[in-house]
Amino acid sequence: MAEGAKTKETHRGDFIPQQAEDVFLSNGALDNVMSTVIALGSEFWALQKRMNVMETLLEENGSVSKEMVEAYRPTEEQNVAWEEQRDRFINRVYGFLQNTDTDSKSAG
Repeated sequence: MAEGAKTKETHRGDFIPQQAEDVFLSNGALDNVMSTVIALGSEFWALQKRMNVMETLLEENGSVSKEMVEAYRPTEEQNVAWEEQRDRFINRVYGFLQNTDTDSKSAG
């Protein structure tokens, strides 16, 4: 970031680098909506992955504790399956953003 550039603190600071003008879509309001959608997707995926761990622990042990969840390390097979699950989620949620057709009748 250029020295002396003015930026304001945002909720995105921890995972999306701030820009001096902080506008990517030529409209600050659209940037805020996109930032919100991306943040919600990130939070949802974190919860989904935690749910995967909890389901695995319940199947293996019949019970689960916070400590068990925090200490759990997935197997290589689980990592591959969860990455595939994540990729399907990303496609379902964000895939339509690749649509560059501006005709509202064909969009969606």
